[in-house]
Amino acid sequence: MKRCLTIVSALVLGLGLLTGCGGKRDEKVLNLFIWTEYLPDSVIQKFTERTGIKVNYDTYDSNEALLEKLQSGVADYDVVCPSDYMVSILVSEGLLQKLDFTQLKNFGNLEPKFLDQKFDPKNEHTVPYFWGTTGLGYNKQKLPGVVDSWAVLFDEQYQGRILMLDDMRECFVAALKLLGYSLNETDPAKLAQAAELLKKQKGLVQTYNSGDFAGLLAAGDVDIAHGYNGQLAKVVAEAPDKLAYIMPKEGGTLWMDSLCIPIKARNVAAAHLFLDFVQEPEINAEIVNAMHYASANGAAKAHIDPAILNDAAIYPASETLAHCEFIEDIGDAVTVMDKYWTEIKAQ
Repeated sequence: MKRCLTIVSALVLGLGLLTGCGGKRDEKVLNLFIWTEYLPDSVIQKFTERTGIKVNYDTYDSNEALLEKLQSGVADYDVVCPSDYMVSILVSEGLLQKLDFTQLKNFGNLEPKFLDQKFDPKNEHTVPYFWGTTGLGYNKQKLPGVVDSWAVLFDEQYQGRILMLDDMRECFVAALKLLGYSLNETDPAKLAQAAELLKKQKGLVQTYNSGDFAGLLAAGDVDIAHGYNGQLAKVVAEAPDKLAYIMPKEGGTLWMDSLCIPIKARNVAAAHLFLDFVQEPEINAEIVNAMHYASANGAAKAHIDPAILNDAAIYPASETLAHCEFIEDIGDAVTVMDKYWTEIKAQ
């Protein structure tokens, strides 16, 4: 879900991603729009070496940024990577095209339990990429006691040392779960309760950041970071005596990000080549080993670093996942939530 531009400069991207620029699109170019910290340079290079297709690579740090870009109608992307609930929205708005499975010979490497999800029945539009949880990374030296609840994010003793994701839905997850509600709550009264918690918390928060939350925690700029498990697991592995990651006991977000082809993609054949390439077991494992997020590709496990497979922060136990939920499209309730979020951020 999750997650720095590592391959092609934003300047180059800016010159090539607008549909209104005129001229025929080079079929040897693939324009990719994906989360930060989601794809290693080595994999891009291997794809280009094998196919001769250059990859222009741009990143975003929220599903809403992706939605806005595709809704604008000017973005010329061939592959995007929305999260679960955003897939539903993009499909309903006619912004994704159906996949041609005759071009996806490696689709069979995916574990069945990750397929045919509510947000995309029969996987007509999606190839699962990464999955994981949203929880808490923290400095064990600064929080020496037991840390097992979302309550720590609302504790006044940590004023100015807390980082929250700059993500409306994920921030409401923390508040709703602490109150004992579903993260897909639509009851206006319960959303108002969660909003009040977040308004009171605002004064405790040093920053809202969805791009470098793990880096800020590792650097000691904050003591608690609300964030996605992969990036947090990576910094925890580098400093296990200092840092830790937990899924709060109240439960939280279980997310899945998938690769999709926008309805206005020009290089559809190249897009299918890319989607199939990253599901090759060795390639998929290379991505996991570099990015530290869990993959839906079962065949890749034989090539994934055992330390990653055995890291409960990356591949959580079933008991942990039992308390988690996918974020879903909550319809008109999102308008209510958005109003509260605007008020929270404006304080």
